[in-house]
Amino acid sequence: MRSVRETCEAAKRASKVLATVRTDAKDAVLLDIADTLEARSAEIVAANADDVARGREAGLTDALIDRLTLTDARVTGMANGLRQVVGLKDPVGEVVAGWTLPDGLEIRKVRVPLGVVSMI
Repeated sequence: MRSVRETCEAAKRASKVLATVRTDAKDAVLLDIADTLEARSAEIVAANADDVARGREAGLTDALIDRLTLTDARVTGMANGLRQVVGLKDPVGEVVAGWTLPDGLEIRKVRVPLGVVSMI
């Protein structure tokens, strides 16, 4: 089993490759993840129940337990959130500002991928 650090480092390496992936390919992956979340919702909720039980034993507050607890509805919400992202315009590569210096050098401010976002 990988450590969280190893997983994050692998994600960072992958992010450099993913930065150049076409929008349609990124959208297909997001839709696949959404479908997989829903298809495996029962399995995800069951595994989460074990994690939450350990959290209770460790003395986590009720508020934190509530935020950590997954239900079928919350998993469906996650999947729907991914589908909403697919519906958004891909900002990567968009030129948001630009100008030319007196010596002719062109400067462009271009949107780039965010990088790695992790959720536990």
